[in-house]
Amino acid sequence: MKLTFAIVLAAASLIAGLVLSPATHLRAQWIPGLPSTPPYVTFGMVGVAAGQSVRLNAMLIPTGGPIVGGASCQVTFSFLNDQGATLASATMPVNQNQAVHFDYPPLPTAATGRTEIRGTVQVAFVDMSASPVAVVGSCPVVSTMEIFNPTNGQTEIVLENTHSLPEVLPLVARQ
Repeated sequence: MKLTFAIVLAAASLIAGLVLSPATHLRAQWIPGLPSTPPYVTFGMVGVAAGQSVRLNAMLIPTGGPIVGGASCQVTFSFLNDQGATLASATMPVNQNQAVHFDYPPLPTAATGRTEIRGTVQVAFVDMSASPVAVVGSCPVVSTMEIFNPTNGQTEIVLENTHSLPEVLPLVARQ
Protein backbone atom coordinates (compact mmCIF):
# COMPACT_ATOMS: atom_id res chain seq x y z
CA MET A 1 0.00 0.00 0.00
CA LYS A 2 2.81 2.39 0.95
CA LEU A 3 4.72 1.42 -2.18
CA THR A 4 1.70 2.05 -4.42
CA PHE A 5 1.14 5.45 -2.79
CA ALA A 6 4.81 6.38 -3.30
CA ILE A 7 4.69 5.39 -6.99
CA VAL A 8 1.47 7.36 -7.58
CA LEU A 9 2.95 10.39 -5.80
CA ALA A 10 6.16 10.20 -7.86
CA ALA A 11 4.20 9.88 -11.13
CA ALA A 12 1.94 12.82 -10.19
CA SER A 13 4.99 14.94 -9.34
CA LEU A 14 6.63 14.09 -12.66
CA ILE A 15 3.49 14.95 -14.65
CA ALA A 16 3.00 18.19 -12.71
CA GLY A 17 6.63 19.12 -13.37
CA LEU A 18 6.23 18.56 -17.10
CA VAL A 19 2.97 20.51 -17.26
CA LEU A 20 4.26 23.42 -15.18
CA SER A 21 7.62 23.55 -16.92
CA PRO A 22 7.01 23.09 -20.66
CA ALA A 23 10.60 24.08 -21.50
CA THR A 24 11.74 20.74 -20.07
CA HIS A 25 9.85 18.53 -22.45
CA LEU A 26 9.71 20.94 -25.41
CA ARG A 27 13.41 21.67 -25.22
CA ALA A 28 12.65 25.39 -25.44
CA GLN A 29 15.43 27.84 -24.73
CA TRP A 30 15.24 30.12 -21.75
CA ILE A 31 15.97 33.75 -22.65
CA PRO A 32 17.16 35.84 -19.72
CA GLY A 33 15.71 39.32 -19.32
CA LEU A 34 17.84 42.45 -19.52
CA PRO A 35 19.03 43.90 -16.24
CA SER A 36 16.44 46.29 -14.88
CA THR A 37 17.45 49.93 -15.31
CA PRO A 38 15.05 52.84 -14.89
CA PRO A 39 14.57 54.47 -18.31
CA TYR A 40 14.67 58.03 -16.95
CA VAL A 41 16.84 59.13 -14.02
CA THR A 42 18.07 62.34 -12.44
CA PHE A 43 20.99 63.26 -10.25
CA GLY A 44 20.56 65.64 -7.33
CA MET A 45 21.32 69.35 -7.59
CA VAL A 46 25.01 70.32 -7.53
CA GLY A 47 26.71 73.68 -7.30
CA VAL A 48 29.17 74.46 -10.07
CA ALA A 49 31.75 77.18 -9.51
CA ALA A 50 33.58 79.31 -12.05
CA GLY A 51 35.97 77.28 -14.22
CA GLN A 52 34.30 73.92 -13.55
CA SER A 53 32.57 71.67 -16.10
CA VAL A 54 29.97 68.97 -15.57
CA ARG A 55 29.84 65.70 -17.52
CA LEU A 56 27.06 63.13 -17.78
CA ASN A 57 28.19 59.59 -18.67
CA ALA A 58 26.23 56.51 -19.72
CA MET A 59 27.70 53.05 -20.28
CA LEU A 60 25.58 50.35 -21.91
CA ILE A 61 25.94 47.11 -19.99
CA PRO A 62 26.76 44.15 -22.25
CA THR A 63 23.65 42.01 -22.71
CA GLY A 64 25.36 38.95 -24.13
CA GLY A 65 23.74 38.97 -27.55
CA PRO A 66 23.30 41.08 -30.64
CA ILE A 67 20.94 44.01 -30.69
CA VAL A 68 17.93 43.57 -32.97
CA GLY A 69 18.74 44.64 -36.55
CA GLY A 70 17.73 48.24 -37.26
CA ALA A 71 17.47 49.04 -33.54
CA SER A 72 19.81 50.84 -31.19
CA CYS A 73 20.05 52.20 -27.70
CA GLN A 74 19.62 55.98 -27.57
CA VAL A 75 20.67 58.11 -24.61
CA THR A 76 19.31 61.62 -24.05
CA PHE A 77 21.37 63.76 -21.68
CA SER A 78 19.96 67.01 -20.23
CA PHE A 79 21.24 69.67 -17.86
CA LEU A 80 18.61 71.67 -15.98
CA ASN A 81 18.84 74.71 -13.72
CA ASP A 82 17.31 75.05 -10.27
CA GLN A 83 14.03 76.24 -11.85
CA GLY A 84 13.74 73.13 -14.05
CA ALA A 85 14.60 74.92 -17.31
CA THR A 86 16.74 72.95 -19.78
CA LEU A 87 20.21 74.48 -20.17
CA ALA A 88 21.62 71.95 -22.66
CA SER A 89 20.53 68.62 -24.13
CA ALA A 90 21.83 65.99 -26.56
CA THR A 91 20.72 62.57 -27.83
CA MET A 92 23.20 59.99 -29.09
CA PRO A 93 23.44 56.24 -29.74
CA VAL A 94 25.42 53.98 -27.44
CA ASN A 95 26.76 50.49 -28.20
CA GLN A 96 27.10 47.50 -25.89
CA ASN A 97 30.04 47.70 -23.49
CA GLN A 98 30.75 51.28 -24.60
CA ALA A 99 30.10 54.67 -23.04
CA VAL A 100 29.04 58.09 -24.27
CA HIS A 101 29.19 61.44 -22.50
CA PHE A 102 27.87 64.98 -22.73
CA ASP A 103 29.55 68.04 -21.17
CA TYR A 104 28.04 71.21 -19.81
CA PRO A 105 30.60 73.90 -20.70
CA PRO A 106 32.67 75.52 -17.98
CA LEU A 107 31.31 78.63 -16.35
CA PRO A 108 33.26 81.81 -17.14
CA THR A 109 36.09 82.45 -14.70
CA ALA A 110 34.76 85.93 -14.08
CA ALA A 111 31.44 84.50 -12.83
CA THR A 112 30.77 85.00 -9.17
CA GLY A 113 29.15 82.48 -6.92
CA ARG A 114 27.86 79.15 -8.04
CA THR A 115 25.29 77.87 -10.47
CA GLU A 116 22.97 75.11 -9.29
CA ILE A 117 22.29 72.44 -11.91
CA ARG A 118 21.25 68.81 -12.18
CA GLY A 119 21.61 66.21 -14.90
CA THR A 120 19.11 63.73 -16.29
CA VAL A 121 19.70 60.62 -18.38
CA GLN A 122 16.93 59.02 -20.42
CA VAL A 123 17.48 55.77 -22.33
CA ALA A 124 15.38 53.98 -24.92
CA PHE A 125 15.69 50.96 -27.17
CA VAL A 126 14.68 52.46 -30.52
CA ASP A 127 13.78 50.70 -33.77
CA MET A 128 15.09 53.05 -36.45
CA SER A 129 13.77 50.85 -39.29
CA ALA A 130 10.14 51.44 -38.27
CA SER A 131 8.21 54.34 -39.72
CA PRO A 132 7.66 56.32 -37.59
CA VAL A 133 10.57 55.42 -35.33
CA ALA A 134 9.33 53.07 -32.59
CA VAL A 135 10.46 53.06 -28.97
CA VAL A 136 10.40 49.41 -27.94
CA GLY A 137 11.83 49.47 -24.43
CA SER A 138 14.71 50.52 -22.26
CA CYS A 139 18.41 49.70 -22.32
CA PRO A 140 20.50 48.70 -19.29
CA VAL A 141 22.90 51.60 -18.68
CA VAL A 142 25.05 52.78 -15.80
CA SER A 143 24.96 56.57 -15.42
CA THR A 144 27.34 58.90 -13.60
CA MET A 145 27.75 62.66 -13.32
CA GLU A 146 31.10 64.25 -12.64
CA ILE A 147 32.38 67.73 -11.96
CA PHE A 148 35.85 68.34 -13.34
CA ASN A 149 38.40 71.02 -14.11
CA PRO A 150 38.55 71.32 -17.93
CA THR A 151 41.96 73.01 -17.81
CA ASN A 152 43.85 70.11 -16.28
CA GLY A 153 41.22 67.34 -16.71
CA GLN A 154 41.16 66.54 -12.98
CA THR A 155 37.89 65.06 -11.73
CA GLU A 156 36.74 66.75 -8.56
CA ILE A 157 33.68 64.62 -7.73
CA VAL A 158 31.72 61.72 -9.25
CA LEU A 159 28.03 61.16 -8.47
CA GLU A 160 26.62 57.67 -9.02
CA ASN A 161 23.37 57.76 -7.06
CA THR A 162 20.40 58.42 -9.34
CA HIS A 163 16.69 58.82 -8.68
CA SER A 164 14.04 57.42 -11.03
CA LEU A 165 11.75 59.87 -12.78
CA PRO A 166 8.35 58.96 -14.19
CA GLU A 167 8.04 59.09 -17.94
CA VAL A 168 5.28 61.43 -19.02
CA LEU A 169 3.47 60.31 -22.12
CA PRO A 170 1.67 63.03 -24.07
CA LEU A 171 -2.09 62.68 -24.37
CA VAL A 172 -3.61 62.62 -27.83
CA ALA A 173 -5.55 65.81 -28.47
CA ARG A 174 -9.28 65.19 -28.57
CA GLN A 175 -11.29 66.75 -31.33
